[in-house]
Amino acid sequence: MNQKIIHFNSMEELKDKIERQVSELENKIELHSKLIGDKIREGEKDNSEELSDLKDKLNPEKSKDKKSDEKKSGKKRQQNKKTEPKKKKSKKGESENWIEYENIHLYNGVGTRGELELYFKSLEEMKSDSEKLRNTKDSLEKLMNSGIKKDLGGIGYEHPDGTFELAFIKTDEKREKFSFKSILTVGCEC
Repeated sequence: MNQKIIHFNSMEELKDKIERQVSELENKIELHSKLIGDKIREGEKDNSEELSDLKDKLNPEKSKDKKSDEKKSGKKRQQNKKTEPKKKKSKKGESENWIEYENIHLYNGVGTRGELELYFKSLEEMKSDSEKLRNTKDSLEKLMNSGIKKDLGGIGYEHPDGTFELAFIKTDEKREKFSFKSILTVGCEC
């Protein structure tokens, strides 16, 4: 969603532009999903342990099994916790492998995990944007069905949160007024 200002000559044109944006996002989502799948399959071939956390996120049932195993060995951990210093917990969704440098976040390490984390973030954002655009398109259809003129032109501003502001403007085109021309012949009785 690079373009924030959208010009349109009719409500149908605006609806078509939004539908095209949704279609483009869906194509990108599909591409990213395939890329993520390929990277994960590559990692499985290499038996990479760095992807184990990401696999747990994708398969929550397997991670539950691990948690039940951890409960069994909980006594050992409690003894170790007393001797180990506490670590700061990272924010939800953020990996502790990211280093902040001014306005840039750098992944601390080389490998597919950092790449996959970026793909996942991008995928989540695109899915969110796609859903917001679909909601906007549905609202526009409701507005058109409620009786607004479909030939109105205007300008729209797309907010970062996916909402739209629309302003209708006068067009320079002169619209033809409806006229009815006919020849009437009446017979005369003389």
